[in-house]
Amino acid sequence: MPLFLSNSANLNTNALANKFHHLDRIEKERCRQATKNSNDPFSMSIAINRASINYNRYSDIIPFNYNRIKLLQQRPNKTDYINASYIEAPNNVRRYIATQGPLKETIEDFWLMIWEQETHIIVMLTNQIERGEIKCETYWPKEIGNYTMFKDIGLKVTLKSEILDSKATCYERTFKLEKLRGRDIITESRQITQLQTIAWPDHGVPDSPDPINNLIIKMNERMQHCNRNSGPIVVHCSAGCGRTGTFCTVDSTLALLPGLQQNDSTDLIFNVVQHFRQQRISMVQNLAQYQFCYLTVLSKLVSDCEY
Repeated sequence: MPLFLSNSANLNTNALANKFHHLDRIEKERCRQATKNSNDPFSMSIAINRASINYNRYSDIIPFNYNRIKLLQQRPNKTDYINASYIEAPNNVRRYIATQGPLKETIEDFWLMIWEQETHIIVMLTNQIERGEIKCETYWPKEIGNYTMFKDIGLKVTLKSEILDSKATCYERTFKLEKLRGRDIITESRQITQLQTIAWPDHGVPDSPDPINNLIIKMNERMQHCNRNSGPIVVHCSAGCGRTGTFCTVDSTLALLPGLQQNDSTDLIFNVVQHFRQQRISMVQNLAQYQFCYLTVLSKLVSDCEY
């Protein structure tokens, strides 16, 4: 068991709260400095300009200029903007794209990003509607065999399968994403896997770590079937920060643990969250989610020891 998880003084409520509030203070100061200068490394000026602002689901969760995803294909009346950020874990053990749940106006942009970034796995951490509020549009065809055409970008999305995995409390959907030339000439086809958890409330945490650890196991299994040159995993919730940051933190910490020396007391979770917040605002959004990171990693290690 790593020292930062076996030391009870590091895991008590006050210790975790102090660490989380320290992360918050660092982020607030970073953002304060960035608002003063559009050339600041953490400026978000592009996300709030007139051409971009209507494509943000929430006005306060937006990408930094320096690592935002840029859509490459030029389209009439569209810019290169999408509310999405490149995210790299320490030591580059994982690569993600953290993004918001698509709006009606950005579904086409979302699939264009999936194509251009050569993503093969999407992790969706929200229900489409929660507490009567739309958190994410249904950006895929609803019936198996149905498809959606995006003529302006020459893409066709077909829902091939949909299975509810009760152990991971998630839907696994398979899409065929095709690039078209003209109206019906297919030039390339890819399989995209989407894993959508239904166990995670907005601003909250699941009742147990098990669904998230099982979701990570399932994601890793699907990654093994991907081409080595596949692009980053796309992870989104509604805003693309709280649940998204928590999931990426747990996954990355588990990937980093084998490289941690037995006598090293480094708090990997604190370091990973600090690292992620330099790449997207509010990654792991509240104290409950921060505490859940420790609980979920600890639960996975205990479970592995039992087997």
